[in-house]
Formats: sequence, structure tokens, C-alpha cells
Amino acid sequence: MSEVTQNDVKALYDDASPTRRAVLAQKIGHDLNKGELSETEIELAIAICQQLAQDVELTVRKTLSEAIKTSTLIPKDLAVRLANDIQEVSLPVLEFNTVLDDKDLITIIRSGDTSKQLAITHRKEISPILTHTLAEECTEEVVSSLLENEGAEFIDETYETVLNRFTNSPLIHNGMAKRHTLPKHVIERMVDVVSDQLKAYLVSHHPISDVLTERMVLESREDAKRRLLADPLSKRDADKLVNELADKGKLRSELIFRALEVGDRAFFEHAIAKRVGIPVDSARILIKDKGNKGFSALYNKAELPKKDFKAINYLVDVEYHNKRNSPITSRPETDTTNMEPESWLTETKKKKSKWRLF
Repeated sequence: MSEVTQNDVKALYDDASPTRRAVLAQKIGHDLNKGELSETEIELAIAICQQLAQDVELTVRKTLSEAIKTSTLIPKDLAVRLANDIQEVSLPVLEFNTVLDDKDLITIIRSGDTSKQLAITHRKEISPILTHTLAEECTEEVVSSLLENEGAEFIDETYETVLNRFTNSPLIHNGMAKRHTLPKHVIERMVDVVSDQLKAYLVSHHPISDVLTERMVLESREDAKRRLLADPLSKRDADKLVNELADKGKLRSELIFRALEVGDRAFFEHAIAKRVGIPVDSARILIKDKGNKGFSALYNKAELPKKDFKAINYLVDVEYHNKRNSPITSRPETDTTNMEPESWLTETKKKKSKWRLF
């Protein structure tokens, strides 16, 4: 049975108070949502909604929009009228109403109203064309919100557009990494721009090949130099990468050896420490032991392949003890024994040959 009475309708035409008209809007919305009205009652309810949508009082229009935001019985012109009203009226309809089609929503997106764009990013389902329009037209804040919505359908081209527009945005990188699925080539593009923390997330939440994992988690001597020259205080989150790999059973000995080969001390040290179960500072002291006994004991405790010890021990000697390697963040004569790992990253004047062990 309808909650709207003849007295309600009479009050509407007798210029009732805004409060009473707002109550009428709530009643009509409830009736439409129940789905128990006859065809004649639906026509009457919609006619009243059309009039309330033109009410001069904001409270009335706002109440109407909230009351019928999920109704599929309202005509399109009514939904469009409410969607193009001021924010207080339009947002519920933009977020929830399915009577509006992509063409209607694209027009509103291109109007440039950020609050309305954000409301659209919260819709339960967003088509690929609508997703792409949002990615092309909107601000970092809006696109970040879009990425958080798993109901938004992304095509490969849309991901490319987002990365091209927001290459240096940690906010966008975070949203991208946390999508439920990502195309392989998109992950490959992200490797060179995201933080170590997000690399760890990608490794743990996406199916990534061993080859891409190596490229993702290891930082070469050249990369380290660029990082330090750009920001001398920058630090790697190698521990996060190592922990994620260990949790996923991907902390392979080949990856640990490769880290040493490319000069990624931070990853090598944290990986060895993780395998042994000791603090990284302790592992670092044993690695740097010039007598080699400390590293030998550490190596065995980490249960690394015995057949590779001589080769790895040689690389440790080259990386940590060879005087050709001079610190890039301090004078050559500086004692580096107690410095942080970032300060040990070195530049080799003669490019050393790669020991491709694997």
C-alpha cells in the first residue's frame, strides 16, 4: 500500500511548508523502492517527483534525490535533471542511479566538477569507455579514486593513459599496484617508477615471473648512484622486498647471488640476514670480515649452495674489499666500516666483468 495519501498530494498544491514537501519526497521514494505500486500510482508518484525536482527549496530537492537515488522507475529526464543540479542534490544520483547512461555521465565528467567526478568513480560498475574518459579528463585525486574501485573496467590503453599522465605520482602508483589484476606489460612499466614498498606489494599480489622479479627487486650500482645523487638521504626498503619474497617462497639463492653481482648491497645483506635469522647489522659485519671466516660461517648458515661458495666469496671480496671501489657519498680516504649501506654503494672506474652464474 502506498504511503502517499490524498492529503499529501493536496498539500503539495496548497504550497505546504518545505519540511512537509521534503517528507512527501521521502514517502514517494519509499513507495517507488518497494516496487508495490500500480501503474497508475507509479505515474502519479513520478509526476509529483517531477514537480519536487523543480522546488526552489534546496532541502526538498536534496531529500528527493536521496530518496529516489536507486530507483529504476524514474524517467531519464528526471535523473538527468537531478544529476545536473548543484552538488548537494546531484551526488546521490550520480553515484547510485543506473537510469543514467554513459553519454549522460561523460557530459557531466567533462563539465569539470571534481565532486561530481568523484561521485561517478564510486558507482558500483563503470564501463571501459567511462573509465577511460575519467582517466583522460580528471585530476590525480579523481583517477586515484577510480583505481580503488574494482567495479571500474580498465582496458590496457587506459592503464597506459594513467601511467603517461601521472608518471611521478606515488598516489597513482599505489592505486595501480593494488588493482586486483594488472596486465604484464603494465607491471613492467611500473618497475622503474614505483617505490620499493610498492615493488614488494606487486611481488606478493601479482603473478610475476622470476625474470621480472629480478628486474623489479634488484638495484644496480648505476641505479643506486642516480638515487643518491638525486637525494643523498634516500633509502631503500630492501627489507620489505626481502620479507615479501621470503613469505612467498621466492627468496632464491640465485636472486641473492645476482644482487651481489650487480652491486645491490642492501638487498644482498638483508637477504642473507633473513635466511640466517639475524639482524642485518650483524650479517653486514660477518660479510665484511676480511678473514673470510665470518662470511664462510654466514654462508653455510644461510644454507646457500656449497658449489657456488668460491665464486660468491670472490665477488664479496671484489664488492667489499677491493680498493678500486670508492664510496660515492664520501671522500676516498673516509673509513666506511661503520657507514650505512647507502653510503657503501660504490662506483667502479673500470667496469667489472659480470659473473653470470645462472
